[in-house]
Amino acid sequence: MKKNEFNAYWGKLIGQAKVGLIGSSDAQLRVQLYDVLHEFFDQSCCWTESIKFTAIPETLDYPLQVTQGRILRLEAVLNQHNLPEAALMPDIGTVHFLYPFSQIQPMTAIVVKTVTDPMNCYPPNIPDWILPKHSQVLLHGLLGHMMMIPAQSYTNPQLAQFYMGKFNDGTTGAYVASLKANTIGTQSWMFPQSHRTSTQRGGISTYNVHPSPR
Repeated sequence: MKKNEFNAYWGKLIGQAKVGLIGSSDAQLRVQLYDVLHEFFDQSCCWTESIKFTAIPETLDYPLQVTQGRILRLEAVLNQHNLPEAALMPDIGTVHFLYPFSQIQPMTAIVVKTVTDPMNCYPPNIPDWILPKHSQVLLHGLLGHMMMIPAQSYTNPQLAQFYMGKFNDGTTGAYVASLKANTIGTQSWMFPQSHRTSTQRGGISTYNVHPSPR
């Protein structure tokens, strides 16, 4: 998606929100939009990235670098045979293997991501496909969050609950679609978390902690 198209989507989203939030400021909307995006990505787990690195003998910890956004959690670590390895992420951004390896071998970490701080990046740096697919869900979340702020001209707790209900339903739908790899009529168990890739839903970056001889 071109930059002007991307900005147009954001402009439309903010414009629609202002229609129902008379008296709201751009600063308020940006702050709440960040919270909505973070909640959406945290609960839907729909934004992932596959990060390639090299495991070396007797080393358990491997820091990861993402192309955009920030890491929320580790989904899986797959070896060169696309099989899951025993790994955790006690420190966000660092893969920790439970057992050391005896030889050098390639690995792929799949991580779930969210947005970065809105003060450093606006419009938020998110995948191009998010707004065309989920702008209505994000609008409902933004309206709900804003209407819960007390003592404002647009404060409306009852309507806020309505919009938050629609936002939660939409977020759940995004999570289910992610589990099924955006297919129709397919059982989610056919796409176990540890075997999903993110070529259609995230970027692929490479971070080698040690050169791998060939």
